[in-house]
Amino acid sequence: MENLPFEIDNNDYVKLPRSIKTALVDGYLSFEEYSVLVWLWINANPRIGKAHVSYAGLSKDFKEKYSKNHINRLMLNLKRKKWIWFAVQQGRRSSFHVDIASYPLSNGGFVELEKRIKQKSGRSESDTDTQLPAEVSTEVSDVQQKLESDKNALAERFSFGSESSLGRSSKNDNENENKNNRSNRGRPVREFNPKSYEEQKCWEIAQELGEKDMTFILSSLKKYGLARIEEAYRSVMDQPNEKIRSRGAYFNKLLNLNQ
Repeated sequence: MENLPFEIDNNDYVKLPRSIKTALVDGYLSFEEYSVLVWLWINANPRIGKAHVSYAGLSKDFKEKYSKNHINRLMLNLKRKKWIWFAVQQGRRSSFHVDIASYPLSNGGFVELEKRIKQKSGRSESDTDTQLPAEVSTEVSDVQQKLESDKNALAERFSFGSESSLGRSSKNDNENENKNNRSNRGRPVREFNPKSYEEQKCWEIAQELGEKDMTFILSSLKKYGLARIEEAYRSVMDQPNEKIRSRGAYFNKLLNLNQ
């Protein structure tokens, strides 16, 4: 057995709660959010329970697998879910401090996130939630506005009341989907056996949407990642049942929107 290419320092470690893993398995954290949170946890200062980061730096830490804008969104998601807190970053491109909820301090205590938020801002976390859209950079905000506009257009396109040529488009979408399903009979939903957490989530989503074949959602998983799939799924499920003719087709179109 070969030795590791580096030496593990048994005196340099951090306490990482298993509840983070539970949050991932139970769907409260996406895998990308989980990865960023663990990275923040490992890099935090144990005396103060803070990590000093920048969006560009985090992107480089993850070998640019995630863009700065995507890191921005993941950080805002973690803040909204109350795993972390940081001050408003609108217009800032420099590094900043991130407080980590329940981080185990070297003095034996733990970070009390609500208390820190009130000390710094005089407001509760629920108040700061309303400021989240303003924290996104101008570039990200513009992209999100376009995405929201595209989502609304798609929802109207797939609505029962639409009398435009999209009735024919929806028919074509279904025909193309059926054609793809016929050409990919090797991956039917009812016979699919997930081999990872990500595939398990995709399989569950496919079942909820009434999909017959796993090919499209698995290729989307490889291309976009689980976070984007879950975001598209949430957008679909936010639409009233009586409004959307085909949730599966709407979901597929949402995944192909530019972000």
